[in-house]
Amino acid sequence: MAGEDIDIRNYTSGDIVFQQGDPGDEAYIVEKGIIEITKESGHGSALMLATIKRGKMFGEMALIDASPRMATARAVGPTTLIVIPKIAFEKLLGKTDVVVRTIMNTMMDRLRQQTDQNIRNTL
Repeated sequence: MAGEDIDIRNYTSGDIVFQQGDPGDEAYIVEKGIIEITKESGHGSALMLATIKRGKMFGEMALIDASPRMATARAVGPTTLIVIPKIAFEKLLGKTDVVVRTIMNTMMDRLRQQTDQNIRNTL
């Protein structure tokens, strides 16, 4: 992936990176700070799904399976993200074997289904 394909963005505490239901056009790697991932239940409550720390990626699921964002990502304190645009991500996926891409899509579908089921059971 060429350096010009990526971007660096800074966020302050409480800033929303993306919201549940948004189209997925970027993936992110946390360079500094923390990101909280929460999912709305549809009943007005939210469930914390994950805390993403330095060196970890998030937002990739929507790029893999072209589904809307399944959760909201919010900065916890000052946060710096490496932003990987969809086009750069697709370049990498395009070099991947079709069987591997199919497995990834299947896994994303199952993960989304399981997450939704877990939230229904929790709330």
